[in-house]
Amino acid sequence: MIKRLSLLHLPLLGSVLLSALLSFLPAGVADAQGMLFGAPQDATVRWTFGSAKTGDSEYELSFKADIAQNYYVYGMEKTEGPLPLEFSFEGTGYELSGEPEADKKTGEKFDEGFSINVKYYSGSVTFKQKVKLAAETATVKGTISYQSCSAEQCIPGSADFSFDLKGGKPAAIPATAATDKAPSFAGFFVLAFLMGLLGVLTPCVFPMIPMTVSFFMSGSDRKTVIVTKSLIFEFSVTLIYTLVGLIVALTQNPALASVLSTHWIPNLMFFALFVVFALWFFGLFEITLPSSLANKADRRVDKGGYLASFFLAITLAVVSFSCTGPFVGTLLVESTRDGFALKPILGMFGFGLGLGSPFVVFSFMPSLMKKLPKSGGWLNSVKVVFAFVISALSVKFLDIADNSLGLGLVTRDAVIALWMSLAILLGLYLLGKLQLAHDSSLKHVSVFRLVLAVASFAFAFYLLPGLFGAPLSSVSAFLPAQEKQVFDLTSPNASGSFHSARQQTAAATSMNTDILCGVPKYSDFLTLPKGISGYFDLKEGLACAKAKNKPVLLDFKGHSCSNCKKMEKSVFIDKRVISILNEKFIVIGLYTDDKTVLPESEHVKTDKGKILKTVGEINLHYQAETFGLSAQPYFVITDADGVPKSKGLGYVSDPDKFLEWVMQ
Repeated sequence: MIKRLSLLHLPLLGSVLLSALLSFLPAGVADAQGMLFGAPQDATVRWTFGSAKTGDSEYELSFKADIAQNYYVYGMEKTEGPLPLEFSFEGTGYELSGEPEADKKTGEKFDEGFSINVKYYSGSVTFKQKVKLAAETATVKGTISYQSCSAEQCIPGSADFSFDLKGGKPAAIPATAATDKAPSFAGFFVLAFLMGLLGVLTPCVFPMIPMTVSFFMSGSDRKTVIVTKSLIFEFSVTLIYTLVGLIVALTQNPALASVLSTHWIPNLMFFALFVVFALWFFGLFEITLPSSLANKADRRVDKGGYLASFFLAITLAVVSFSCTGPFVGTLLVESTRDGFALKPILGMFGFGLGLGSPFVVFSFMPSLMKKLPKSGGWLNSVKVVFAFVISALSVKFLDIADNSLGLGLVTRDAVIALWMSLAILLGLYLLGKLQLAHDSSLKHVSVFRLVLAVASFAFAFYLLPGLFGAPLSSVSAFLPAQEKQVFDLTSPNASGSFHSARQQTAAATSMNTDILCGVPKYSDFLTLPKGISGYFDLKEGLACAKAKNKPVLLDFKGHSCSNCKKMEKSVFIDKRVISILNEKFIVIGLYTDDKTVLPESEHVKTDKGKILKTVGEINLHYQAETFGLSAQPYFVITDADGVPKSKGLGYVSDPDKFLEWVMQ
């Protein structure tokens, strides 16, 4: 057992670690990736540009997006899911000052296709970019790439811009009034408040309730004095934690939001931090602030008066740190991952308010203390339960780091197996079959512990099908993506062998020579829905259709297309759909956002003279020029010469509707 540690220079472990992290990460770590070219200006987003001179050789460029009703554009944060909004700058005679900034905050929602939370803009939003001229004249040009989506379709789009800055004052477009200026923080505040209440149920805080309430009532029988002391105490506790949030907010750089969300360095540090929190609560070691701080505060409390309530709050913060530290650290980690400066402040305000509220309630109604359970081993059990939960949540950060590095080591089924193990161990712990060093002997199991144990075992059984490929939609947001499933029996062609989803699809397409005419080009990195065999190159697929005398199903899709992935989960898992597509069609999956650069001999020159170099650029151009739209998913049935035989189909979620269309 590791002995107690004393942190002489850490007012709070989580805030200091986060401040250090935020200070050393460079703002440019999350460089923009490549973007799409050749896409037509779509009708869902209307862009207008302008510039305004703000000083000597300094300009502010404006990029206003008017997004159509019922559509939204994904934010600038890069994730493992949809295509983000990205600015690419070219030209001469200038330098960028900072990065593009929006005049409104992003909304956030859970995306069923990618099984993650995504950020988006809707309505009107204006982006501002500051530039500084390095010559008498400058030309600022470039492209904005983005993806607009509705409930039924996603459309990759791009918009070219160009500014000629010659020292004069160009006409500036008026900035539109921003809507939805701030995201809804209500959920995060409620979570922080609840964590503050849970912090009361720890061995460091719960025993302090009678002592603190007794202090409020000492020296006076007047209700107003008691209430005043308790309110000063509540205000002081809240203020102390809010100041911690303020420190983190002041050290936070909004430009690092995408870094904290996707880069491997911060996420690996967050994973390590959560592991430390879990071991802390398991009782492997104890981290405390110097006892001298508590002693000094205690001496101030002994002097009495209203000011003593403030020092009693400091005493509570210091003494309770060994139990509340992981709660505080968890909230601070979560609050800094989206770049909102207000969030750490709001989170710590909510936590402090929740931690101090029970003390105030019991001071108003001291008779309630008689109904409180006595301090005992159950308090340590609360810490251990939290340790199991923190252990499970920590893996999400490790998964993000693994995705960022492209290692593929954190698989979905491995995480599910870990969660099942933790859930079973938690159930055994609640039943008293597993004890740790600081636990008291459990003479009997209370009804509440029994209910929690049953819930824990039930959760383990719920996870079991996920080991073999079941989607587990209710918890999928916290698990690695379905594509990182190693052992998957949900695939119609699955044989029980251990292969990744991509390997299974590639193997299926390469071995089904009775369906296809050979190994499909690009099948080493592009995939179709599990069980469906097909091609990824238009010419190759049409040639096979002629050889097999079959019609063609063109499937325009994208890596970053949420609705495409939703159809894979709802339509293309239907055995009837899989059977008909394999038997009656040559399927050609055309990715419109794949950034694989082709050899120069395969480049395509558009009528406007633009050179298309990547798989995605060429496929998107073909879709737009041939069928008049650039939305995905989009399906077209053609003959072996590529001539359409029916009206195209967009997103549907019902397999019967898809079958009705494909068999018409």
